[in-house]
Amino acid sequence: MKQERKTTLEVIHDYGEQITTYYLIVMLAFVPFFYQNGYSDIANAKYKIYRLVTTAFIIICGFICYLVETGCLRGENLKRRPKLPIIFVLTHLLSHIISWIFSSNHKTSWVGNGSWHMGFRVQLLFIGAMLLVFYYYKDKLSIWIAAGIGAGITGLLTVLNRFDIYPNKMGNTYPGFISTLGQTNWATMYVACLMGAGIAYYIYEENRMRRMIALFVDAFIFMGAWVIGSDTILPVMMAELFILFGVCISKREMLQRFSVIIAMFGVVTEIVYVLVFVFFHDKFVFVDENDAVNSLLRKHVGVLIIFVALVIMAMLYATRQKEWKGKALKILYKVMVAGLLLGIILIVIAMVVVTNSPQKAGSLANIRMLRFDYDWGTHRGLNWRCAVYGFGRLPFWRKLVGTGQGGFAAYIYSFPDFEESLIEMYGKYKLMVAHNEYLHFLVENGILGCITYAGFIITSFAALWKRADKSRLSMMALLSLSGYFACSIFFFQHVYATSFMYLFVAMALSEERKTKIAN
Repeated sequence: MKQERKTTLEVIHDYGEQITTYYLIVMLAFVPFFYQNGYSDIANAKYKIYRLVTTAFIIICGFICYLVETGCLRGENLKRRPKLPIIFVLTHLLSHIISWIFSSNHKTSWVGNGSWHMGFRVQLLFIGAMLLVFYYYKDKLSIWIAAGIGAGITGLLTVLNRFDIYPNKMGNTYPGFISTLGQTNWATMYVACLMGAGIAYYIYEENRMRRMIALFVDAFIFMGAWVIGSDTILPVMMAELFILFGVCISKREMLQRFSVIIAMFGVVTEIVYVLVFVFFHDKFVFVDENDAVNSLLRKHVGVLIIFVALVIMAMLYATRQKEWKGKALKILYKVMVAGLLLGIILIVIAMVVVTNSPQKAGSLANIRMLRFDYDWGTHRGLNWRCAVYGFGRLPFWRKLVGTGQGGFAAYIYSFPDFEESLIEMYGKYKLMVAHNEYLHFLVENGILGCITYAGFIITSFAALWKRADKSRLSMMALLSLSGYFACSIFFFQHVYATSFMYLFVAMALSEERKTKIAN
């Protein structure tokens, strides 16, 4: 039987899909392990390899495949109304163009300031790669094998690193760095993105062998997360598991697999406790032995997690002959969300009272987390105050467009009062970023940049949430986006975390786009 000959247009599109697959495999399986000139220069090395790989992808897939295909279609592929997240991405790109045009230093804004080089060029690469993946993505097993290799092995290396086994040049020499992932905060953002993808893959995979492999990889990711050395991993894990629970309660089978994930998480947590605090305590390299993560491990939080998993399993067994009350459980989840939001509001109010009027706060004044001073959150209190007050001192038109990419440090240090406080806190080291993506965007990209970026995050979350109980890719992207958002409150963008957040969202939106075209 003769195969039907493909049209030129179909051949070009197929090439675009193949190139996109190769790009994603390289990003997922190669970039996490790449480094040059020792581990302390990881940021610069990751930037170089990301720039090389993504530039090549955009030139080959974008300037050749996409432009030729668009020409063949006479622009018909441009006439479809894009989804809201894509609209926000495009407006965010426009805001970057405007910020660069009005930048106080075009050279710095193009390249970026600091070792991560988060300038206009990288933003073009982020958004360009995302849009091409959105257009050309085709779901293939090889992509997720690459993701499993990258996430699983880096999880294992993180554990070995903390026990000063591999690499030997790290460990006690650089306790704040993690093997090929770099500084603990950078590593946490990468783990946040890949953890969500790994969990969702297990939830949806029907092949028993692949599902067990996914669970095994997830175990290494969780183990690496517990020893990574950053307290921010706690809101990451809580955010992803809480969102996962909200999706899975709609179906009995999904909640059953959720309970398995939770049980495995609890077992891994207790294994980490035994390894760190019982067998190899003297060998383990702590960033801070008394941080929140280690405090929870010492309190055997893994036992509580296992108990929660057993309660869910018992409920599923007791109701196995009954109709599943998915709608009732969704109402319960909405009540939980409302309670969580109320709790956050009360905490913020308590922080305001404790910080401004400690004498009126009573016993709350003794809770360190509620005292928002310069040292709060490892100096984020000072960082955020400088960003907020610095934004307030911008002229009105600069409030709209910002100082330009990479202009945060030069602008903040131009004020003597900020400079004095920062030198007292950091000494010879300069504060290069706000350690909060949204405050950082306010200063460098203005209100336009911050609103369009936040709009992309919010509309993407809403779109992914609607499909997460029906689509594996949507659940992957939703969990990754949730974990990334938890990080974005405390950290800053970089090439092997922000890139994955954009790419996972693009994959999920691409699936929805193709479904609509087919219908």
